Amino acid sequence: SRAPISRAGKRLHRLRAQLSASLDPMVSRPTLISVPVGNNPARIRLLIYLKGLEGTIDIKSPADFGGMGSEEFAKVNPQGKVPAFIMPSGFTLFEARVISGYICDKWAEVGPSLKAEDPDSRALSALINQVHDMYIASANSSNPQVTATQGCMYKPVDLIDAESRAVKLAELSKQLDVIESMCVGPYCSGECLTEADVAMYPTFIFLTFLLPKVFGWPGVFQDRPKLEKWFKTMGELPAAQRVKSEMMPALEDWETSGRLTSIMEQTKSAPHLKWVFP
Repeated sequence: SRAPISRAGKRLHRLRAQLSASLDPMVSRPTLISVPVGNNPARIRLLIYLKGLEGTIDIKSPADFGGMGSEEFAKVNPQGKVPAFIMPSGFTLFEARVISGYICDKWAEVGPSLKAEDPDSRALSALINQVHDMYIASANSSNPQVTATQGCMYKPVDLIDAESRAVKLAELSKQLDVIESMCVGPYCSGECLTEADVAMYPTFIFLTFLLPKVFGWPGVFQDRPKLEKWFKTMGELPAAQRVKSEMMPALEDWETSGRLTSIMEQTKSAPHLKWVFP
């Protein structure tokens, strides 16, 4: 016999049903909600481009759903973040890794599978993906006052003080070394392009642009030769070049608009802290 459903499970089921019903007329085709600069939305666009799904999946902005702070957008993602994904049935998903896995599963026969060939390589890909998501790219909170490790590069000084920023920066350097130790080449887990590569590439666009400019790093790949080769290999893919061309104008605007200036001033005012790694 089937186990009884808990009260929490019933509430969750009702909420999902309500959300699906309210979203049913919102899209006529599978739809990704994305923004140009975010590395987490960019990884889903990269996946779509790699698999050649541009004619199947629409890409829209949060503004098409009322804006990220709106009640309408909260029906898509109650966490208030991007990416989010909607099917014509009203079925919705959020969290980049979940969306990535869903696309790879639902359109498994289209384009590259993004799956490694053997269990060890698949596990390694999943591990690299997890380290990236858990320790670098996610704040693990919907509260905007809580910032991810990568936020040390661009979040304003009223959110991150100098000491906390230096701690995050040290953690970022450590996790790059962890990933360097796991990277096999030419792709993250070997010969096959996987979801780990898709997850990491947009983040490394952030890293290679921001770390030298904001903190004066001589480069991201010093003492990380495997990641350097990996980044070069990824950068040769037309889909990766397309994503980079979408991200760079916004990143360059961060520099010209002065968004990064206060962070740079903060680091200069705290020379006792370590800002350049390794």
